[in-house]
Amino acid sequence: MKRPLSSLVGFTILRLRSGFTIIELLVVISVIAILAAITLVSYSGISQRATASSIQLDLASAKKQLSLYQVVYNSYPTALDGSNCPSAPTADTRFCLKPSSGNTYSTYVSNGTSFFTINATSSNGTIYTTTETLSPRAFTLNPNDWLTIGTQTWAKANLNVGTMVTGATNQTNNSILEKYCYSDTEANCTTYGALYQWNEAMQYVTTPGTQGICPTNSHIPTDNDWKILEVQLGMTQAQADLSGSWRGTNQGTQLKIGGSSNLNLPLAGYRSPDGSFASQLSIPILWSSSESSANAWVRYLGLSYATVLRYNYDKASGFSVRCLAN
Repeated sequence: MKRPLSSLVGFTILRLRSGFTIIELLVVISVIAILAAITLVSYSGISQRATASSIQLDLASAKKQLSLYQVVYNSYPTALDGSNCPSAPTADTRFCLKPSSGNTYSTYVSNGTSFFTINATSSNGTIYTTTETLSPRAFTLNPNDWLTIGTQTWAKANLNVGTMVTGATNQTNNSILEKYCYSDTEANCTTYGALYQWNEAMQYVTTPGTQGICPTNSHIPTDNDWKILEVQLGMTQAQADLSGSWRGTNQGTQLKIGGSSNLNLPLAGYRSPDGSFASQLSIPILWSSSESSANAWVRYLGLSYATVLRYNYDKASGFSVRCLAN
């Protein structure tokens, strides 16, 4: 039997007078929660963009101050004091760097003559970096392990990954990443980094710039990558292109331990193709990922040399690897 229209009308009025049903209340609460979440996400995004903008402006200002200092003294500061003011080679409070509230300058490196790198940590912990040539950008790698010089970001230490095999054993294309430690002593790998034959370092591909045994988002530097670094440290392009002779002025000194590049390449020595080790504390030799006939290009530094040798060596040798970020 159909309910009379008047009864339906009365039911509707009663329902309106008594408020929302439980289902309707749940729908309203859900809508409010969604709107609140959207608002929170929107606010969070605005806040993050504001933080990023703040740190980028700080670095842009710092870059300007350092450039002005360079104009006045024909050199970038080689050090900053506790108030972020240039302290060497000439102290000058006119060029102090002033971070915004909550931001801090976390790293400053310069060789004085041709480059500087400055990192800043924002109030939310994000690290940004800039150099004399790069615009401020987020630092996606751990700044404790990597260093930006000019347009490049280099690992701060020679690579030390893999399982040690003796110098008398050739590294082979198997499922084991193999390394040499000078004098077959693991402690030398910890101190100086490991030594690798070229093919093992490249993981048995021959493409220049391949990742090889380097970490994700980095690669074994090409011969040209090394040239770019050398030029950024003051070598001329003509000098960088030379091979078979000691090139440049003081770039070798800058690259070695205690040098102004802060790359601190240790005198790691090498493993000869015959399986013997030689020249620890005298030289380091570092692979590039670029071939030269049956050999590969390397960079060779000497204890008593201020310059850098570019040479092509037997791939069966065991040399150091210093990775470069992509």
